[in-house]
Amino acid sequence: MKNKYYDVIVLGSGMAGISIAAELSKELSVCILEKEKFPSYHSTGRSFAFYIESYGNEIVRKLTTASKNFFLEYSKSDSKILNQRGVAHIAKKKQMGKLKSVYNDLLKINNNFDILDKQKTLNLLPCLNSDNLEASIYDHNASDIDVNLLYSIYSKLFKSNQGKLVTDISIEKISYSNNSWNLITNNDQYRGKIIINATGSWADEVGSKFNAQKINIVPKKRTVFCFKPNNNISLSNDWPVAVDIEEEFYFKCENETILASPADETISLPHDAQPDEIDIAIGAERILNATKFKFHNIFNKWAGLRSFVKDNSPVIGFDKKIDNFFWLAGQGGYGIQIAPSLAKIASNIIMKKSNEFFIKNHNINIDLIDVNRFN
Repeated sequence: MKNKYYDVIVLGSGMAGISIAAELSKELSVCILEKEKFPSYHSTGRSFAFYIESYGNEIVRKLTTASKNFFLEYSKSDSKILNQRGVAHIAKKKQMGKLKSVYNDLLKINNNFDILDKQKTLNLLPCLNSDNLEASIYDHNASDIDVNLLYSIYSKLFKSNQGKLVTDISIEKISYSNNSWNLITNNDQYRGKIIINATGSWADEVGSKFNAQKINIVPKKRTVFCFKPNNNISLSNDWPVAVDIEEEFYFKCENETILASPADETISLPHDAQPDEIDIAIGAERILNATKFKFHNIFNKWAGLRSFVKDNSPVIGFDKKIDNFFWLAGQGGYGIQIAPSLAKIASNIIMKKSNEFFIKNHNINIDLIDVNRFN
């Protein structure tokens, strides 16, 4: 069994793991260890991803805005990470108080948003049921994220910097001595100065193996299903994403197909998430009430886990109790859209570099995402 040494060992190959590994590999030797046979198997590989600056709490929205330059920089004319679509946060008459509250909150970040009346909303989304619609908040800049392209960009950066990705890994023994971690696995031995815990819903479970403090992460299942309306509604890929103002459902049109979700957040144990029929039925009923769609058959469905801590903000930073153990977790449903800024901020902390750019230009309070805020 060989003894391989790296400056950093990243646990987990999802978007969080590959993005920070790519950043750090510019200056450090980095290895990613993944327990599955294929990289990005869980949440990243099942993501229904948008770039929406109106999504999440205030710190998440700031991290989203701070990620935009990366998305634009690495987009080419024929292959863009962001494909502008827009999103309409739709509201019924009884939800107008919520709509106004959300709108006022969003204006704290930027002015990409307009309140549209019923008719203007129907002009954007003619599939909506006018009887269950009063107005919407329209986010002009919201975009689809090409997750595969984004992952591929980070993966290529990582490999070009001689980064190493090893899959199908089971850690059998962990020890720490001489300022280094020693991991004995099912196929090799790995030593590294710093461990990064980017294991998503498994973050607490993995952290406990290193005797790190718990962050009390809560995995929540999210379901997606697909259907084709059978009542001759003319569909358009140019429609914005429709999101209920209270996040009871959302849907978008893609290639004559409606991709939809009940926006479920079922608390779960870390596992290979699968869709439940009850969640699909709830989502279908909500969308039938909100739209003119008629459909009877669901032809595709899947589920994934999104992991949260109590304040719904990401968790980064060195563990206070354990030396050289770094947390990168709790991204919730925002992990793709905040990946570039979060990876850069986290890598700056690890390499003892300044985060003044994010603090001054985007007004990001690093303390609000620091793991030690729970102490």
